[in-house]
Amino acid sequence: MPEVHVYVTKPQDKDVPALEDVENALRRLNHVSEAKAYPTYSMVSVSFKGGRNEEAEIERTIEETGYEISRLSGREGFAGE
Repeated sequence: MPEVHVYVTKPQDKDVPALEDVENALRRLNHVSEAKAYPTYSMVSVSFKGGRNEEAEIERTIEETGYEISRLSGREGFAGE
């Protein structure tokens, strides 16, 4: 099962929800089995079923909450990689 660590930045000109709210939004996605926010590191760890399309939906969900994605790491389990 792929896991991705999404590092985020909080835009200075926006009032965005707490990172834990992003965690809750991600858990509502059908393909996400686990989401855990780490506010100290500005990072959300997400385990999910699927591939690049599902990862793109995770990214969209994070961006819709108002956060900007600074980088992704820890991608595992994609065919052909």
